[in-house]
Amino acid sequence: MGVVLTALCAVCAVLLAPYALRLWRHFREVVRAMYLTRNVPGPPSLPLLGCVPTFLGVWTDMHGTMHRLLQSYGTTFRMQVLDRVTLVVMDPDDVQAVCTHPALANKAKPYKLLENHLGSGLINMNGPAYKRHRKAITPSLHLDILQDFVPVFAKNAEALARRLRQHADSGAPFNSSPEFGMLTNMTIMETVMSMGNEGASENEYVDMANVLDEASTLIMWRAMRPWWENDAVFTLCSRYKAYNETASTMNEMVTRILHTKSAEVSRGDPAPPRRRMAFLDHVLRSSEGANMSGDELRDELKTFLFAGSTTSMDFLSLVALALTMFPDIQSRVQQEVDEVFGAPGTEGADRPMVSEDLGHLQYTERVLREVLRYAPPVPLMFRSAAEDVKLPSGTLVPRGCMVCLVPAGTHRIPEHFPDPLRFDPDRFLPEQSRGRHPFAYIPFSAGTRNCVGQRYALMFSKTIVATLVRRFTFVRAPGGPKDFGEVSVVPGITISVRGGAVVCVQHRVQHRQRAAA
Repeated sequence: MGVVLTALCAVCAVLLAPYALRLWRHFREVVRAMYLTRNVPGPPSLPLLGCVPTFLGVWTDMHGTMHRLLQSYGTTFRMQVLDRVTLVVMDPDDVQAVCTHPALANKAKPYKLLENHLGSGLINMNGPAYKRHRKAITPSLHLDILQDFVPVFAKNAEALARRLRQHADSGAPFNSSPEFGMLTNMTIMETVMSMGNEGASENEYVDMANVLDEASTLIMWRAMRPWWENDAVFTLCSRYKAYNETASTMNEMVTRILHTKSAEVSRGDPAPPRRRMAFLDHVLRSSEGANMSGDELRDELKTFLFAGSTTSMDFLSLVALALTMFPDIQSRVQQEVDEVFGAPGTEGADRPMVSEDLGHLQYTERVLREVLRYAPPVPLMFRSAAEDVKLPSGTLVPRGCMVCLVPAGTHRIPEHFPDPLRFDPDRFLPEQSRGRHPFAYIPFSAGTRNCVGQRYALMFSKTIVATLVRRFTFVRAPGGPKDFGEVSVVPGITISVRGGAVVCVQHRVQHRQRAAA
């Protein structure tokens, strides 16, 4: 009997040894990182739990919490949550090092939580696979193809304007976020996916936007609570069912899209007549795309749909609120738009936008860039240190440590943006931007892992805003925020307005008559 027990113990020891060794190595790395960062300032840390209360404060009041941390500890501080040691970095010199140093190129562990919904795509992919995917995708977002997208942007913006007439007629407050969600999904399907909207109802696009928004919130909720990181443990969570249902719905959406487009290619149907092929047509018909497997392509489709829809919807919702909070700025946007198209009621005022118009809307673009400065859609970006890296500020990032970039914090450093809490689009005039640190403004990240869709996002948003303000004036809803400091946000993978962006719209002629009275 003793021999059997000894043998069983020996077998268990052999089986458990790799796990014990891995646990020991991890513990040793955590202790080393804690020791090497012991002199970096940061919020109080509880035994075992670390800075969990502060970390959860980011969830309930993200901008307020990050502003207080910046004021208390400066542009670089340390946070430990359970076994994670994280250095929060906001100084542009340090941000540049994080975004360009090869040892800090990999996305950190929290991005693994995206795999259930997105698989492995550009957002959470690392190493050679990331470079291969980026090379395959980048040509499909060339300026030529984006300019070909502008008529689609304009057509869908006109459709949104028609839907907003009923709100302008009634004058009642309404939540604009679902409208922007439907708009962005319709547009991404027509442009990036090269899919027609025939047979799809407006409610289907609203439902799609709601699913993507819910997925964003659930993923971030889980990421902010590391004790739910283990998949087996997470099955005990009350949000597990919703988490899995949103992932399943997203997979079904993309599977239908891929099946439809693959069938077109198999039949030999030509791609839409454009100077260059859009994303899905490009990867299905090009030699670069042929290097991607079916699963890889499906994951990138989910990534594009998720990232493109949620960021654009949330960004346009914030722009709508900004127009209501700063009526003088909205008037300047309308004045610029009228100079390009003519005042409402004049000849040509209702003509569709074309790509050549975008270059004349420079103030409108500055407004969009200032919204991105004040409330960047992506709240947090995480990198992992593959080796020890010393930042320009002198802070050492130990091997295995996480680095967190906070664009909103970087955008509030007075040295680069004087009086940072004031909303001022003219910060982006050429003479004011000249000499500004290139990594002081990072709404789309920066360096080798910057967002491939940033030009798409700006051209799309500019088209939408210019189309809407030609016809309407956005007005603050009763009790609505008077400044960005009053806007309550929900930090998902992107920042969304808590409860939606509730606004009023008025027909421009009626608005002028009311203002005159």
